[in-house]
Amino acid sequence: MAPNLRFRFSPAKDGLVKVLGPLETDIMQVIWHDDCGTVKKVHRALAQNRDIAYTTVMTTMSRLAEKGVLKRQRDGLAYTYTPTLTEDDFVTMVVQQVLDGLLTDYSETAVDYMIDFLVRNNPNELERLRGVISKTAVA
Repeated sequence: MAPNLRFRFSPAKDGLVKVLGPLETDIMQVIWHDDCGTVKKVHRALAQNRDIAYTTVMTTMSRLAEKGVLKRQRDGLAYTYTPTLTEDDFVTMVVQQVLDGLLTDYSETAVDYMIDFLVRNNPNELERLRGVISKTAVA
């Protein structure tokens, strides 16, 4: 089961930047791609596309470990960082936390809006939802 991590949700931003900062997102993309990494390795990957200080990467990775997204383990003189959950599991956890908050406080409004959104933007997903509800109601 995924840990219950707490994040600030910024709906106006794109992708994982909604819950992680831009640098945190880039670091996690490197870590998820390789399944682990050191600050040196992540810094090297990020420095190919931007001018970034080693210490900035180190501090951000330490903060991600404090948040529980990364696990830090000493490996000789350096730390090795591994993700505490996969990218898919992280996304699932974030979606669940956001929806839990909305459905707990604004259930009727949230459900009505989700249905309206699907009608306008993704009718196929609305049909899938109908099927899920039908199966659940029968069971």
